[in-house]
Amino acid sequence: MNLLAHSMTSRTGGYITRRLHVPQEVWSQGGAKLSNILEKVRVVEVLCSALEEMQQYSAEYFGAGSVCSGFALGIGSVGRKEAEAWMSKLEEFSAVCDSVVANFGKKLGVGEGFVLKKSSGVTSWGGKLTRQFDKFTNGKNLDSPAAYVNGLSKLFSQTQLLDEHTKALTSQPIAPIYAAFPTDVRSTVEVRLRRVSEFFATVVLTFVVRDLAQLLEKYAKKCEKWLAE
Repeated sequence: MNLLAHSMTSRTGGYITRRLHVPQEVWSQGGAKLSNILEKVRVVEVLCSALEEMQQYSAEYFGAGSVCSGFALGIGSVGRKEAEAWMSKLEEFSAVCDSVVANFGKKLGVGEGFVLKKSSGVTSWGGKLTRQFDKFTNGKNLDSPAAYVNGLSKLFSQTQLLDEHTKALTSQPIAPIYAAFPTDVRSTVEVRLRRVSEFFATVVLTFVVRDLAQLLEKYAKKCEKWLAE
């Protein structure tokens, strides 16, 4: 996701793999007709909103510094209360992911490998998710490819928070903040972080990479036309 974001924001584009370079113009070219743009932008908007909340909670519980390096403020104050509060917020974010799949997975053709959990979290988040979708719809041109790409760039940047927590938890030795967690809570947090990672891999990246393939094909045809002229 970090590489994709770089290809969107850098003037020279960026490498997605060692052999595939994506020019920035691929994302901004006109005339590209991607399917279900409205639904994708709404999903991205809600995920960004949820991640903004996660950023606030992370700073509140662990300080505004780096979780991985252990330079975050308040390390000494992290106890079971803070650990369980963070675990709860991860569960809420996981419920957002479940709701996205439940509401849009079939239409977007994603989430087949993402097994939904039958829990009250999905139901309770359903209403909030719908209200957020309605809020983001009002007064916005959500079917714009530019809005889609801008949203993806923001989303991929914000997901680095989850990556930072995952690295802090799975590093050897474990980061000081997570070392202070009770063992049972730490294990649960790791499971939930892995589930969120699975969501981005099997849901978000599935439709984004699919769209990128379509955009690259259109861009290649344009290049062939330019060369012929």
